[in-house]
Amino acid sequence: MIYSVNFMDLTEKINPLAFAKYLKDTGWELFPSKRTYIKIFQYEKNDDFFQIIIPTEKRLGDYKEAMYKAVQTVAKVENKSVQQIILYLLNPNTDILKIRLEKKEIEAGNILFDDAIQIYENAKKLLAATALDILHPRKYHQGRPDDSVLNFLSNCRFGQTEIGSYIVSVVCPFAELDENEDYKQLSIFSDEEQCAHSLTRQVTNRVMENISYIKNQIDNGDLDKLALQNEKKMISANFYEALNGLNLDSDETNIEFIAEWSPTVKNNNCPENRIFLTHDYYQPIETTIGKLKENVNKSTKIIGRIKKLESSPDVQKRKKGKITVVYLDEHDKPKIVTANLNKSDYDKAIRAHENGYHVEIIGELSCGRRASISCETFAVIE
Repeated sequence: MIYSVNFMDLTEKINPLAFAKYLKDTGWELFPSKRTYIKIFQYEKNDDFFQIIIPTEKRLGDYKEAMYKAVQTVAKVENKSVQQIILYLLNPNTDILKIRLEKKEIEAGNILFDDAIQIYENAKKLLAATALDILHPRKYHQGRPDDSVLNFLSNCRFGQTEIGSYIVSVVCPFAELDENEDYKQLSIFSDEEQCAHSLTRQVTNRVMENISYIKNQIDNGDLDKLALQNEKKMISANFYEALNGLNLDSDETNIEFIAEWSPTVKNNNCPENRIFLTHDYYQPIETTIGKLKENVNKSTKIIGRIKKLESSPDVQKRKKGKITVVYLDEHDKPKIVTANLNKSDYDKAIRAHENGYHVEIIGELSCGRRASISCETFAVIE
């Protein structure tokens, strides 16, 4: 648990250059010094004056002591705990989402095994659903998430838990997708605006915006609005399922969501940073899940190889595409089906066809000589 960790030992893992950048971005001023192995920062707050010395060489004998003292000073200035400052400095250039579980079975610093599994699994599902809603808006996501979502999730981490009601910290490093939707990790030295509009900030923003929206609609009695979806405000059934999966199904359970936005990325963050849900929200959310999944049973999953690609020959004008897929039905007989794809999925289909990869399509299948399948989910199987 966090209270058994030696904070001074942890300071040795802090990147001093990242620490210096953090101080500069949060208003500290660098004081000139002839000594190249340290950086001196100063800060004035009201009538108080603070000074920090950051050692830049870990071979110095008092490196850990000096770094720990610097962390303590920053914690005092920002009115935060040493633990909070260290968590961020060990994970620079991140947004941190905290999920606090209140439940009668929870004692200080521990939790029932099954409850812990639920909260960790569904915290991951919450991020996955949000990323999918941003990149591929749908009422319900089925099948394997695409590589960009999997890469995003693989770089997120769980931080140390905290004392009291069980708190899980989900550390989300800043990352973006390039023009080809390839995943690109950003660093604390990346441009602030780039981080502010990154996939990570979009996801952390959307998590808090979604939960706030859901809570407000339930509070106002406008439950029908929760199942009304459009691409500008898409909250999938997957998100609702993950939300309820965070132990909201248990009596006398409360969940608080806390967003700690990166202090060095000040733009484009959700104004809501603390949202509280109780067990009373479970049933309205469960009802919404049922409405969103009403047509799911009509969906069919096929796995096959692409036989033909059809789209505009002008790449600049290409906004969609059509593919012909050969697959085996339940009797192992070869079948041919067509599917219309958006540009993003069509680009993936080109790569799959070039490399001979299988593709997975989930949607409503029409039978007959010109069979087609609506594309709810498209994935490449490598």
